[in-house]
Amino acid sequence: MNKSLALSLALALAAGPASAQAPTRIGAAAAVSGAVKAETPGAVGRVIQSGKEIYLNDHVTTDAAGRLQVLLLDETIFTLGPNSDMVLDEFVYDPGNDAGKVAARVTKGVFRFVTGKVARRDPASMKVKLPAGTIGIRGTIAVGEAGENSSTAILMGPGGDTNTDEPAGSITFENNGVTRTMNEPGDGVTCDNGQSPSGVVDLSAKANELNAKLD
Repeated sequence: MNKSLALSLALALAAGPASAQAPTRIGAAAAVSGAVKAETPGAVGRVIQSGKEIYLNDHVTTDAAGRLQVLLLDETIFTLGPNSDMVLDEFVYDPGNDAGKVAARVTKGVFRFVTGKVARRDPASMKVKLPAGTIGIRGTIAVGEAGENSSTAILMGPGGDTNTDEPAGSITFENNGVTRTMNEPGDGVTCDNGQSPSGVVDLSAKANELNAKLD
């Protein structure tokens, strides 16, 4: 065998197979309690504790006592309650001008989110998908619940009647070609799979119930 060829072969064998592309860090976990796990496609699942990194396309799950916050690099915050399930599908962020995109799927459980710099710069750049419907954001706080056959979304604030310096926030909820808009804290909708969302009603009591599970 040619000496140079043999040397090249030896070096290749020593190096082993080409390493997979490293996952993209998009944030970190905080306020973790109970059992929380995350799985990045193509990688071994891992146990999540406060301070651990969160990666793009992570599938995050909590057990019956599990809770956590996911703090993304643009300051978006997702809070998940017990028996919840979320996938972080897309995160693009340019800290130079706060442009980017945030997309997540909550497939099961209780959740809350506080929008960060991406949604404040361009509300259309953030979407949260549920089993029945999609939440659009206009810079705000929302709480909701995702079930196998139905979803709930409630605006927490700030609304149009705020006396702070924060701009009024709102959320939209779209399914089956119908969109509802929630403009005041406590406004909410429910939606069954394949159906149009309900009319906007006061779901403040439901919001309190969901927040209790998260806190």
